[in-house]
This record gives sequence, structure tokens and C-alpha cells, in this order.
Amino acid sequence: MKKRIGMIKVLKADHIDGLLWEGRDMMYERILVPMDGSKNAHAALMEATKLAKELGSKLFIVSVASDQTYAHYGAEFGSEIVTHFKDAAAEFLQSAVKEVEAQGVPVETSFKVGLPKPTIAETLPNELKTDLTVIGRSGVHGLGRAIMGSTTTYVVNNSKSSVLVVD
Repeated sequence: MKKRIGMIKVLKADHIDGLLWEGRDMMYERILVPMDGSKNAHAALMEATKLAKELGSKLFIVSVASDQTYAHYGAEFGSEIVTHFKDAAAEFLQSAVKEVEAQGVPVETSFKVGLPKPTIAETLPNELKTDLTVIGRSGVHGLGRAIMGSTTTYVVNNSKSSVLVVD
């Protein structure tokens, strides 16, 4: 059953040529929501939940911890920090599930270790067969963005599915 939805703020342009306008039929059955515990990620979760409820979709909420080393910057992420990331993710993923289930939306969660940008943009949409990624706007600014870049920007430019960026 297809439902009509109103305007969505930002979608990856090469999927539907810009904005989705009221009256166009769209159906997203499997929605990926990457979360890192930030306010921006939570805003994306709330928007994805509303959309999933309206469309009868299932949410896949994931957290991705980096296993990358930045030896040339003097930092290396070891197993201790990955364990810390996993514990923190378990807390905010559990909270997210409660919020989503309270709205009657089916949900699954997972925790992955890898490079967040390609994992969110390429690996997870393929593995989970999602057709939309709902992601919060970037919280990285200044020097951090210059060194590492924005995950949101990478996902918009490289995703294997449509992308909704929530401001």
C-alpha cells in the first residue's frame, strides 16, 4: 500500500532529481538511521520515526564505531575505546528502541565496528537492503571537518540509497 507524503527537506538529488513534492508517490519500506548519541542524530531518529509510522516502514538504527588509527596525527583507537563506544551505543540504542516502539514502528538495532562513512553510505544499505537513510546534519565544524570531513556529506555523496538530511 503506497501512501502519499508531503515535502521532504533534502534527498539525494540523483535519486529523484531534487526535492520530493506533495502528490508524488513514494514508498520506503526499510529506513536506515545511523546514530552516534548526538542531538542531531536524535532529531533524525524522530523524523525517521514519523516517516516510518506514516509509511508503515521498518527502522534499522545503527551505531558505527571507528576502528581506524590516526597514527600520523598521534592517536590510535584500541580495543578499550571500541568497548567504550559499544557500551555507550548500547545505552542510546536501547533508549531509541523504546521511543520508536512507543510509536508502534518496527525497529532493529545493530552496532558495527569499521569506517563510519563507507559503512553508513555503502555497506549497511546493501546488507540491510534499506531504501532510505535518514541522517542528522553534520555536527563537525572547523578543523575537525577539514581533517576528517563530514560523515553526512560523505553519505549524501556516496550512499547506495536515497538520503534525507534532518536539520
